[in-house]
Amino acid sequence: MKPIILGFSGSIASGKSTLSIRIASCLKWERVSFGDYVRSVAQHQGIEVSRKVLQSVGASLINQGMEQFCCSVLEQANWRLGQPLIIDGIRHVEAVSVLRRLLFPSQLLIIFIAVNEQTRESRLIEKGLTQYEELQQIDEHSTEVEVQTRLKKMANLIVDGNKQVEQLVEEIIIWLRQQSCQES
Repeated sequence: MKPIILGFSGSIASGKSTLSIRIASCLKWERVSFGDYVRSVAQHQGIEVSRKVLQSVGASLINQGMEQFCCSVLEQANWRLGQPLIIDGIRHVEAVSVLRRLLFPSQLLIIFIAVNEQTRESRLIEKGLTQYEELQQIDEHSTEVEVQTRLKKMANLIVDGNKQVEQLVEEIIIWLRQQSCQES
């Protein structure tokens, strides 16, 4: 059986990080995060971290080369080829292609977290984002454009991010077992 890598994708405030942390904990797998890496780069540069800044730093890292960006994200963990891994915050089709090449022969499976706008808006308000125009600007940024369209279509599993985290963890673990059985 090929080692499995789970990649989590979804819009901002869909619950990617919360869910990927819980899955990594349940499975006792290493976890890396594009968002955590971008945050660390911004902090290292002494930039005040905001959603707008993170998107700008992320776009800059992509412009420097997607392969280098993906390698830097993977280097966050004490992970070795052949081991399982959780990757949080995949936002680009190109990142999926690069990761599949870098992680081969492991199998990268994408889990997309779909969430309705009401749930998403309430989560964003909890995070301090209160203006609808600001949300529109975030969603229209180059780092978000592919998430709801192309990445959702290429997902191996789409889960309902409006559900309780415990429910989603159970669904994903059952699905993952089914994937493992199909492989063997």
